[in-house]
Amino acid sequence: MMRRYSVALFVLLFSGMQLSAERPPVEISALAGYGLGGVRNFDEGRINIDNSFSWNVTVSVTDLPGGFSAEISFSRADSALHFKSDSPDYSDTNFNMASDYILIGANKDFLQDKIRLFLGADIGSAWFDSKDSNIQDSWFFAFDIKGGMKIYFTENMGLRLQGRFLLPLDFFDSGYYLGIGPGYSGGGISFSGDAVIAQGDFSAGLILRF
Repeated sequence: MMRRYSVALFVLLFSGMQLSAERPPVEISALAGYGLGGVRNFDEGRINIDNSFSWNVTVSVTDLPGGFSAEISFSRADSALHFKSDSPDYSDTNFNMASDYILIGANKDFLQDKIRLFLGADIGSAWFDSKDSNIQDSWFFAFDIKGGMKIYFTENMGLRLQGRFLLPLDFFDSGYYLGIGPGYSGGGISFSGDAVIAQGDFSAGLILRF
């Protein structure tokens, strides 16, 4: 009976080792860089979001068939929004905000050595997080296009360099109310059914590979 249990335990351990050996590598990247806030003109006026420091955490499953990687990421850029009115019904306003992105997607990797190039795209959500209690937050569908390079110093550590074009979209006619009307109650600016504002970032950071 003990021998039978020993054989079963050995089989389980061996199977676990096999599964571990066949598991694709996982990478965790912590990035910091420069976020491009974006500018957009409307009939009511002009919106300008300041460029600012940005940070990003990305989890990647690499070395998938066909040279692909799957990724999920969260990024944030704390900044400020400025509205310059072109209408007597609205007043100029400024408030602090953050542009947050939660995205999932895939990359195509080129070169499988210590230096890799990649191109990819993601979809997910953009969250415009207002720091002013009079201005409500807004969520949008979003996608990005990205490209960059990975440089591996060792088997488990490397450097990631990347650039992204980020675009929030509103397909649901929900609008983006900024509360810039008289007394913060007389209307707003709607971005519904259109691109909200084009953003982007350039970043670099450490890769930990497991």
